[in-house]
Amino acid sequence: MQEIARQLSKNLYANPHAKNLSSKLTEDAVDIIRFQILAHFKTNPKEYSVIFTSGATAALKLIAETFSYESDNGGDFGAFVYLQDNHTSVLGMREYAKSVHSLTFDDAFDAFSKDVNYTPGKSACNSLLVYPAQSNFSGVKYPLSWIDQAKKGALNKSLKLDCQNWYVALDAASYVSTNELDLSLIKPDFVTISFYKIFGFPTGLGALLMKNSSSGVLKKKYFGGGTVLMAQTLENTVVLRDVIHERFEDGTIPFLSILALKQGFNTIKRLNLSFDVISKHTFALARYVYRNLLCLHHSNGTPAVILYHNTTFQDSRDQGGIVNFNLIRDNGDYIGYSEVLHFSNLYGIHLRTGCFCNPGACQHFLKLSPDDVKRHFEAGHVCGDQHDLVDGYPTGSVRISFGYMSTKQDADRILEMIENCFISKPIVKKIPEHYELWHKKYRHNFPHSDSNNKSITENRYEQQSNTIMNFNDHLTAAKSSCINCDDGILQQIVLYPIKSCGGFSVVNKWPITSTGLKYDRQWMLINSSGVCVTQKHNKKMCLIRPIINLETETLTLSYPGHKRISIPINVNSVNYQNTASLCQSKVCGDKIQGWDCGDEVSDWFIKVLDCPGLRLLKQCSENEKIISRTSRQNEQLQLSLANKAQYLLINTASVVWLREKITEDEFTEALETTVQRFRPNFVVKFYNPFAENEYGEFIFDNSKFKSGGVCTRCQMICIDQATAKASREPLQTLSKVFKGKISFGVYLNRSENDINEDL
Repeated sequence: MQEIARQLSKNLYANPHAKNLSSKLTEDAVDIIRFQILAHFKTNPKEYSVIFTSGATAALKLIAETFSYESDNGGDFGAFVYLQDNHTSVLGMREYAKSVHSLTFDDAFDAFSKDVNYTPGKSACNSLLVYPAQSNFSGVKYPLSWIDQAKKGALNKSLKLDCQNWYVALDAASYVSTNELDLSLIKPDFVTISFYKIFGFPTGLGALLMKNSSSGVLKKKYFGGGTVLMAQTLENTVVLRDVIHERFEDGTIPFLSILALKQGFNTIKRLNLSFDVISKHTFALARYVYRNLLCLHHSNGTPAVILYHNTTFQDSRDQGGIVNFNLIRDNGDYIGYSEVLHFSNLYGIHLRTGCFCNPGACQHFLKLSPDDVKRHFEAGHVCGDQHDLVDGYPTGSVRISFGYMSTKQDADRILEMIENCFISKPIVKKIPEHYELWHKKYRHNFPHSDSNNKSITENRYEQQSNTIMNFNDHLTAAKSSCINCDDGILQQIVLYPIKSCGGFSVVNKWPITSTGLKYDRQWMLINSSGVCVTQKHNKKMCLIRPIINLETETLTLSYPGHKRISIPINVNSVNYQNTASLCQSKVCGDKIQGWDCGDEVSDWFIKVLDCPGLRLLKQCSENEKIISRTSRQNEQLQLSLANKAQYLLINTASVVWLREKITEDEFTEALETTVQRFRPNFVVKFYNPFAENEYGEFIFDNSKFKSGGVCTRCQMICIDQATAKASREPLQTLSKVFKGKISFGVYLNRSENDINEDL
């Protein structure tokens, strides 16, 4: 990144369409990058052209929009064929085809088996096969030999087609991030890639590598700036450029991002790496994790992991550096991927969960029928959400991907997290009973694999540790006893003026507004990009203690070892009207408008949190709001900067009950400190634990509140609000107690919106 900054600071680059001196410099520099890309893939400009796009998806879309399935003499149309194991961006291509065929994993291997007789078609139509060089779901590498076989008509017989001209688009976005693609050996017509998957920067830049001899099958209709030799406005006349990439790159290319690729290639060269070495390195790490997870069992012998793979990690030619799995409890229940994600965040592990924009592979490995997918959708699950279990069955999985900078320490950290947080002790390690069957099927599809390469260690050992209790019966008893709960006692009212900072405990009474407690979560910290900052990003935020003085209308902030600072509650008051500026940010997907509170308080936050670029934003008041923020469950309920509801209630009896279940010796903090971890507005003491879950309405004096359901928890409850130190508890125990549904406390909302009163 430093080299990129230095390059941009020492050179003037301009739009290459302008043709002045700086533009000519840019054009030449971009052409050099094109040559470098082609050389990286072992080809040259005579065979392939580099067409820059906004990503691999845009490259696939370009093919979809322009590919001509019709024969030159008209009449006959070819077919669009794709694997079930394909990215969503490939599925979208079928909308442009009249004839569509999908191949399962087994269908594809059968169609391209060695004993297939090639049957060249008689129809002059054009058909297109799209498949991934490497699955972004499981990491399996599909044979590149299929390219030549498909072009010879290998699919005509199995799909009952009669097509002469077959073209192949290779989705190489996942593959080329850690593997060498040699276009001197294989000749796909189209290759789609994404550069951020290779180098990590820049984002929003990909390319379509097009075989020059195949460019004629793409019938481009739209033309943009820079793609024409001549165009008229009064007549429908246009002449496209002859150079292939100039014909397809509409508008100004992202030349500054393209020039940054030079430093990516230089970094690989400087580290003396080859992609063959990178491939073997990432494969070795993935195999290490795969084999450890494969042998991982609970103390009762139940398998702890379900792995989703077509290989048994014997050969890097067949498998990439990806491990995909779900975790299982000792009673056979699935652990939702959202729960795994929370603990991964706690351990500083960055992984991905869900279906990874590959619905076909997801449905195949999870054994989901089309009706199952529809049922999950009707139950509220959509792509990319955290709805991980429906009726106890997973809607997605967990994926670990290794890159060239990954280390064995990273792999060990992942295994440590899984064993510490999800496996009942003592751990049993053994090879599963069905392993040989899996390995036999793998060798059938990949015959070049080394059948003797079975170095899985069958170590049967037990770790001495306290056995984790099954708390399910205890939970059922606790909840069933709450039916006839006595009235609770409101012990404490707490508001959090600045989102994710420390709380302010009310001494006597406090005003209630249409959005919640007055001044509760009315301020937020944003970074230099305008993004909301929370304790997930900076744990020290919990040590910032606010005090609100309603008489002086000031907010005073303190932090250990630093001077206090005070700001007016009304930042757009007379004293601040010359410095306050209206800004925008986002909370839980909602657009937020607020006032910047100025440089002085910003500098204070930057100093105490040791984080550059911070700004304090105050949400616009009700009279100032251009757009009001409302609850997604009830649009009549207005919200402050809180995540989901106006209030949060915690029952101290539930906290006491939970603390008794925590077996960690180091968890010796005071009860009040544990309560603070859950950041409640109302701390209520009921006689029984979980009484709060049974009530639909709460009345404090004459103020009525309706229950908004239980609060789902994340890794933030693992941060000690008194010390800013993080641990596994109480999230780990909550996970075990509730069997993956990590909920604690209840949301509350006001029954009436138009009442402003004191509580």
